[in-house]
Amino acid sequence: VETSQKGNGVTEGPKSDNPTKQDPAHLDGNTKLWLGKDYSNFIYKDWTNLDKPFEDNIDRTKIPRIPWRDLSAAVHGRAARDVARHFIQRWNYAKVKKIKYKDDFYPYLLPKSHSTADSLPFTVPGSKKARVQVLRSAHTWSAGTCESSILNTYIHIIKNSEHYIYIENQFFISCTEGTTVKNGIGKAVVDRILRAHREQKKFRVFVVIPLLPGFEGDISSGGGNAIQAILHYTYSTMCRGQNSILSKLSEVEDRWTEYISFCGLRKHSQLCESLVTELIYVHSKTLIADDRCYLIGSANINDRSMLGDRDSELAVFVEDEERVPSVMGGQEYEAGPLTLALRKECFSVLVGASSDPSINIDDPISDDFFFLVWNETAKMNTTIYDKVFRCLPCNSVHSMLHLKDYSCQERLCNTDPEQAVEELKGIRGLLVHFPLKFLCEENLQPPKNTKEGLAPSELWT
Repeated sequence: VETSQKGNGVTEGPKSDNPTKQDPAHLDGNTKLWLGKDYSNFIYKDWTNLDKPFEDNIDRTKIPRIPWRDLSAAVHGRAARDVARHFIQRWNYAKVKKIKYKDDFYPYLLPKSHSTADSLPFTVPGSKKARVQVLRSAHTWSAGTCESSILNTYIHIIKNSEHYIYIENQFFISCTEGTTVKNGIGKAVVDRILRAHREQKKFRVFVVIPLLPGFEGDISSGGGNAIQAILHYTYSTMCRGQNSILSKLSEVEDRWTEYISFCGLRKHSQLCESLVTELIYVHSKTLIADDRCYLIGSANINDRSMLGDRDSELAVFVEDEERVPSVMGGQEYEAGPLTLALRKECFSVLVGASSDPSINIDDPISDDFFFLVWNETAKMNTTIYDKVFRCLPCNSVHSMLHLKDYSCQERLCNTDPEQAVEELKGIRGLLVHFPLKFLCEENLQPPKNTKEGLAPSELWT
């Protein structure tokens, strides 16, 4: 097993060519890092004219490219065989059921022999041996069988974790009770925190998600119905309504901050001599627990990915077999080398330890790390970004009326760029707090007389 993470820069150079020819060999300015529609900011403007991939979609002299963050894994041996067999099953099922694939042009596929699964003529450098289980969400329409093993494993990991869980996901739409959303990941988180509270044991939950969903919309005027719909279900999961995670943690009162942290990611740069900032779009679908196991795949935390009867997904659950000395809660601890390396790589980038070796990320649940590194970094970065750019979304905007006033105010990056640059020197890593109070006085569900309001709730969940 080998894991990696990807992240793309927020901006690039000031060129604004808009060539008409689509052959990259004849493009003016084809030495740009992000050609054509690869330079995109889908919250500002969704992709159009996809038949012209080398034609710019936005003005790259004024609009920053939205950075992405992702985590991936490579597997070998029997796990890779299982991934291949999943593909073969889906291919053959489509050939049987879909009329357009019934001709001989599309052959049936046969799996290779079991005996070659353990033969590894090539492995990705840096790979280590581990116990790997391939998981999926599948149903009769996609694979001919029903399966929701990704959801089952999420709940299993959370329920059986002893020290911490780290969730990094493109979506965070779950439930503790209720009928609209059915996956039980939110309930598993609540149950695990309450168990730690009653046993008076230290337990941490780290949640990292995008600050805004990936839909086109002007957030300075509310973001539009699609953005607000996803925000509604995200906030309903985290902190709003009687079935939210924080509502179900009423037993711990204000001490919930000792157990769970909700964060997003943000970055800043300079574009054509102007200071700019943009959220980092978290596209990962990852769960890490106890420095001993992790799950990486394609499944978002929502019903669409988890229930199995809707979107088809694939993931791998990795459990370290080897152990290396580490520390957990101030005590000596035997961690898994793969999981420990992945968790440290994630935390190092997020809190800025990759550029400041003095930041200690060895013990993920210690008070020093959780409060003075993780939460303090998020708090400090959020404060600086709000001061310099008056970022949205933010905690200080509770209503549409306040949003309008807030958006009209001058920003330090425009009024005093030199002072803004000095302030930004205090930024450490990428972590910012997720604004739990943003538009908390508004009903973010789409109006019933709009196309988003007419769509079933399953579209958003």
